[in-house]
Amino acid sequence: EKHLVSVFLFLVLLPIFFAAGIFIWKMIPEKRRMRAPLGWEIVFILPVIAVTIIFIVTIANSFETIFFDGNLRQWLYNIFGLVYDQRNSLVVGFALGFAVIPIIFTISEDALSNVPESLTSASLALGASRWQTVRKVVLPAAAGGIFAAIMLGLGRAIGETMIVLMATGNTPILDWSPFNGFRAMSACIAVEIPEAPVGGTLYRVLFLTALLLFIFTFVINSVSAIIGDRLRKKYSRF
Repeated sequence: EKHLVSVFLFLVLLPIFFAAGIFIWKMIPEKRRMRAPLGWEIVFILPVIAVTIIFIVTIANSFETIFFDGNLRQWLYNIFGLVYDQRNSLVVGFALGFAVIPIIFTISEDALSNVPESLTSASLALGASRWQTVRKVVLPAAAGGIFAAIMLGLGRAIGETMIVLMATGNTPILDWSPFNGFRAMSACIAVEIPEAPVGGTLYRVLFLTALLLFIFTFVINSVSAIIGDRLRKKYSRF
């Protein structure tokens, strides 16, 4: 809550600093770049993130004072009528991101690493640039695995209970504002089912909610499997 401006600045400035880091990496002589062990390029992202955080912490208070009269929460309410709750959808997004990204990253990395090296070598030998090779050869060949990774991550996020329950405060609010809390179906079932009288209206509604959640998850997994198979068949020539 106290670092709301810093969070928004981080989301805006991180891509800029990341692009600058890539530019600096490309400026390093190739001989020195080749000394780094294979796969260690990701380690060089850490200094970029550290520099971004230090820069944001340095300018956050001044930025909030100049552009938001020293109080972003009050500015949001005065200008847009938005009420910022301490536990809201943004917090859920960050928490679920930490839970889902490792799944998506691991499966996507496996899909990309399983692309035959002969394909990339042949593409480069025919005169294609690295970017063209990635876009025209590697990504199409790994499209099925990447899509499956995204859909599995989505299914994991939809079925999550405790993260949503703790991060939103389990507030029964139905609002499109990302600054308000909400109550997810899974969290609602976890909280309400112990107190629901057996055979009562609430008891039946909770079971209907569980059925809807199951159907929604089943549809997502089925669609991901169907589309993944189609993508694999489409690019099976690779």
